[in-house]
Amino acid sequence: MKYEKIRRGWQFEKVYKEGSKYSDDLFVLYALPNNTKEVRIGLTVTKKIGKSVQRNRIKRLIREAIRLTDGILPGNDIVVVARKSSAKLKCYQVKNSLNQLLRRAKLIET
Repeated sequence: MKYEKIRRGWQFEKVYKEGSKYSDDLFVLYALPNNTKEVRIGLTVTKKIGKSVQRNRIKRLIREAIRLTDGILPGNDIVVVARKSSAKLKCYQVKNSLNQLLRRAKLIET
C-alpha cells in the first residue's frame, strides 16, 4: 500500500490532540481524518525502546506491516507510537497488533 509520511512536528501534534486514540500492549494508534484522498503515516519510537538499532528495526517492521495491510481507507492521518514491550517483536506480531488496532479504529475495509 502506498502512503505519504507525516514529517512535521505540528502535523504530529494535530493528530495527537484532535485524533482518536486506540491502544494495546505494544502500540498506541492515533487516527484523524485529513480531508484528502491519501493516507499519511507517522511513526514515533522513543529512546525508551533502546538504542538506534532497535528503534530503526521496529520502524522497519511497522512500515512493512502497514505496507502488507490491504484496504486501509484513504483520507486519514495515522500515527503509530511504539511502546517499550514492542522492542523484541517478530514481524507477524507487529502485523497482527496493528491490524487489530486498525480494525478497532475502523480504518480497514472489511
